[in-house]
Amino acid sequence: MPTHHLAICCGSMSGMEMSSMTTTNPIQFPQGGIHHFVSKYIQGMPDLTGKVVLDIPCGDGRGSHEFAKKGAEIIALDLFPHFMKLPDVEAKYADLMEPLPLEDGSVDFIICQEGIEHVPDQLGVLEEFNRVLRKDGALLLTTPNFSHMRARLSRFMLESDYWKRMPPTEIDCIWFAEEESDKFYFGHLFLRGAQHYESLLTISGFQAAERVRTDIGNASLFLAILMYPLLLVYSLLSWLYYRRKNKQVDQATRDRILWDRVTLNLSMKTLVCKHLFWVMRKEYELPEVAKRLKKLQKDISGR
Repeated sequence: MPTHHLAICCGSMSGMEMSSMTTTNPIQFPQGGIHHFVSKYIQGMPDLTGKVVLDIPCGDGRGSHEFAKKGAEIIALDLFPHFMKLPDVEAKYADLMEPLPLEDGSVDFIICQEGIEHVPDQLGVLEEFNRVLRKDGALLLTTPNFSHMRARLSRFMLESDYWKRMPPTEIDCIWFAEEESDKFYFGHLFLRGAQHYESLLTISGFQAAERVRTDIGNASLFLAILMYPLLLVYSLLSWLYYRRKNKQVDQATRDRILWDRVTLNLSMKTLVCKHLFWVMRKEYELPEVAKRLKKLQKDISGR
């Protein structure tokens, strides 16, 4: 049986070219769901003339469109090139599960909108994002929130993110495939919770710059209000117990790392929002990350 990878295609266009094109041939993109918050965020950014933005997966081009209006040069990548609605964007085939066809430190921003949850090797993808981003570049990452209260209750009962859905099966874990290709577009088979994404991003050299509010789920809001005292007690008890572990690491470092996780767990953006929308800054290059992790592991092991 062949190995199936998530594939992407790419093309680029300057912001000036894109702005001219959309003026003469405007495209109306849907503004509902997570894109409403993404487009609003991009519209609030300063002028990006001279900046390079990687949009992956670019889908129909709605994220690329917003960044182009800010004057940025766009590199658009996606699983299949024909999904792109913006004309005059040359698409080139590439595989997301392999190194990206970009030079080290060649982009200023990456937008990954509703894409990370479809990829099996998410750590590898984030490390590639780190590689192609310039130092202090930003990653705009969105994904369905597997940690809001409704999803937590559904996961407890069914191992699904929503009580009306069964857990992923071979029936519905593949959303798209082409007859002439062995490339599959996976569904939410690899969806993770906020804490796991925080770990993956941290060990990929990223640190949170902003966590943006998205649509609030009514059921999650009700459950969060009802369960918050219990969540608070459990979070604090866990923190008090675990901060006594790993004493080879200095107490200030342990407290900082663990308390960040407590606040992430208790954040209303985590508990009630339907999507995670995190703006992450590239804080460390990958060799720096490896050095820091090895030092931490050395401290933990007592060597």
